[in-house]
Amino acid sequence: MLISICIPCMNRAHDLKRTMPSLIAAANASPPVEIAVLDYNSGDDLREYVCKVRWTEPLDWQTPITYRRYTGRDYYHLAHGYNLAVRASTGEYCAIMGTDAVVAPGYIAAVRKLIAEGAVWMRAKDYKGIIVIQRQEFIDAGGYDERFEFYGGEDKDLEARLRRRGAKFGLMPQGLVHTLRTPDSEKTRNYRLPLSKREMMQRGAAIRAENNERGVLIANEGKGWGSWERPLNA
Repeated sequence: MLISICIPCMNRAHDLKRTMPSLIAAANASPPVEIAVLDYNSGDDLREYVCKVRWTEPLDWQTPITYRRYTGRDYYHLAHGYNLAVRASTGEYCAIMGTDAVVAPGYIAAVRKLIAEGAVWMRAKDYKGIIVIQRQEFIDAGGYDERFEFYGGEDKDLEARLRRRGAKFGLMPQGLVHTLRTPDSEKTRNYRLPLSKREMMQRGAAIRAENNERGVLIANEGKGWGSWERPLNA
């Protein structure tokens, strides 16, 4: 079974350069694994770096690197970026994470164990916003709610929706993933509005509360979510 590691990136190639070796090691330890990098109109050397990885890193023949570039916006849209990263991948299960995620060599093997036990989606207790989910369930659930334009809360909203949908959950062992220490200014600098991290999370909390109150089972219903087309208001 092919598992895709799905990573959207805008101007964070410097982080990916630090975390990619751990992704490759985990992929090589339990192939087949696709590493899918979604270039969200990044202005740094992301494309050049991914090309270099393809040619110089010790990739198992069953570990392809997929690269897709989106140019529809000049700023980062968090939920749309995650949705596009999944759309760019091909695996039956998707491990969705940011550029700052560092995984242990046994990470993919642990994912496969939970899949064998019937888990449709999974995360660790200290999951840092990282989730693994069956591709079809992600699509059926409408992906990430694309009202989450800014940092924070989109993962908890997706989790609440999956629980309401009755998708079988699997708890990942702790200690298999951690994230790089990143200043809040770095986490928020590529968004459309100059909001603080706290302000962004407050906006997300309001969306999450509304979805919980309504008992939403499918996000973005009736909308073309995860679209590669340039939005009218970009």
